[in-house]
Amino acid sequence: MARRHRAALYAGSLLSLAALLSPLSQVADGRLSLHMLEEMLVLAVVIPLLAYGVSPLISGRAASCMHPVAGILALNLVLFGSQLPAVVDLATRDLLFREAAQAVFMIGAFLFWWPVVRRAGLSPIAKIGYLMVAGVPPTIPGITLALSSHLFYHAYRSIEDQQVAGLLLFGTAKFALVTGTFVLLWRLLTPQPEPPDRDDRPPATGDLPPAAPAWLWRLDGELPAEADGLRRPVPVGR
Repeated sequence: MARRHRAALYAGSLLSLAALLSPLSQVADGRLSLHMLEEMLVLAVVIPLLAYGVSPLISGRAASCMHPVAGILALNLVLFGSQLPAVVDLATRDLLFREAAQAVFMIGAFLFWWPVVRRAGLSPIAKIGYLMVAGVPPTIPGITLALSSHLFYHAYRSIEDQQVAGLLLFGTAKFALVTGTFVLLWRLLTPQPEPPDRDDRPPATGDLPPAAPAWLWRLDGELPAEADGLRRPVPVGR
């Protein structure tokens, strides 16, 4: 596993503990906006880091079976399902149901981000189109909560708090998808090749940079052996 994958895995694990086990998780029971902020932190930051960190560990049929269409469906299922009034109200009363809902939310988010962080499979252009298509449905629950003057949840009785939660859902989901799109564009337009998966090992060929031209790499190779036999003088003009 490369250093960048280990760093992403460690960062995602620490952020997941901070988001789900910190006092923020307990305070979120009293404010819908904080509850939404916690969910968006998991969706936009924690799960992408975890998915990128474990990507070298998942290979073969297990990696290719996660279809992009399933990822988009999983994202919309967890986003729409987690905002249903019955689900939100029950999660505030039942701790076991809340933990199960968080687990389902994280699984759905992982299925969504997997086609993006996986090196094989979709091309960079296809990944950009994937993110653009997936960014359309989250606007519906976000705009509904932000612009509605009707309270949807019995557990949260503040219309201003509900509107702020809608703005967080709309803005954070869009920000995460747009950021992913710009990262893919930057990597697509950058001429430098990606570092190898096991970049923690010393290079085998001197100190040449990875983007050195081909003719410079040949200088480090051995010169071809000269053919046996005497050299004949080249005749000059008479």
